[in-house]
Amino acid sequence: MGYALVIGNKATSSWSLRPWLAMRHAGLAFQEIAVRLNRPQTRDEILRYSPSGRVPALLVDEDQVVWESLAILEFLAEAHPEAGL
Repeated sequence: MGYALVIGNKATSSWSLRPWLAMRHAGLAFQEIAVRLNRPQTRDEILRYSPSGRVPALLVDEDQVVWESLAILEFLAEAHPEAGL
């Protein structure tokens, strides 16, 4: 599986930080796509990746999107039980 994680600033967005930390802890390979928040074009940029218009969003093999940090964590725990998430 190929993953890309669309996030805001990890220093100020705990919602973005949660799946990022879990994926790093589990040793999962992923591309990080950082979107600058609180800018006029932010929503449009996020909508390029996620229909929710919010971060975080996990792109799975370019044909599936999981958004909301807890849903992402649940998806990863089910997809990678060996990671112990």
